Amino acid sequence: MTQSVTQSVTQSVTQSMTRQDAIEDVCVVLVSYNSAGIIEEAIASAPPGCQVIVADNASGDASIVRAQAAGAEVVALGENLGFGTACNRGAAASSRPLVLFLNPDARLAPGALEALLKAANAHPDAVAFNPRIMEASGEQFFRTRSRALPPDRQGMPTTDRAITILSGAALLCRRDAFEAIGGFDERIFLYCEDDDLGARLAQAGGQLRYVHDAVVTHAGGGSSTPSAQGERIKAYHLMWSRRYVAAKHGRPVSRVGEAWRLGWRWIGAAATGRAGLRRNMEARLAALFAPL
Repeated sequence: MTQSVTQSVTQSVTQSMTRQDAIEDVCVVLVSYNSAGIIEEAIASAPPGCQVIVADNASGDASIVRAQAAGAEVVALGENLGFGTACNRGAAASSRPLVLFLNPDARLAPGALEALLKAANAHPDAVAFNPRIMEASGEQFFRTRSRALPPDRQGMPTTDRAITILSGAALLCRRDAFEAIGGFDERIFLYCEDDDLGARLAQAGGQLRYVHDAVVTHAGGGSSTPSAQGERIKAYHLMWSRRYVAAKHGRPVSRVGEAWRLGWRWIGAAATGRAGLRRNMEARLAALFAPL
């Protein structure tokens, strides 16, 4: 299996060296789940010429209607399959050679996609590209830690360079390389799917790169309407996904250590009447001891 994946990635690299990718080669995939309030702006930030697909995880609001009104194609999944699975379904609905996965609360700045394409053409040996992600606070977001890999000790990048850890908030992938490794791991419902994807792309022989001139703004935590139930679900899957990805890549989480830490936080939340934090800790503790 490893050999065939490596061969497929090598073939993708060889093919990319013989052509210049353009806007028309890009499919932008967004996942919506009760994202009606923000999905249209995300779609509008994609430049003309690229295909835009919204994979909808059975939203209970007007996400589908607003996505279609904004000009996107919609893949209605019928049930909430999770982020990574929805990304896979959205990507599968297109045949364009480049796929940009974009969070619904993220926005492509003018020229961002063009900068990513320039980098893709300049580095045919690279299979995935992260733009410069700017938070609502105006600070740059860059991941230096992963559940699948050792820390990136190079620090915050100020120019284009190779990286070891990807962020899924805005991520351009070569389709052949993405499909060769099976796309996102569909056992992961939410969180850490980008850790796993980046590690597997690198293991298959592809380079990962950061593109400084490609700017994306990301609100963070605003992909769906907040609710107490939603926060519990997120807390549960955050812990479960961390455990799963860490174990998958030989870096297992110490359940005893995590239990002590979460237990003390639960006690503090209960003592101070912080019901939201208490529910969060309860969900994480449940996931800590759930089967992988």
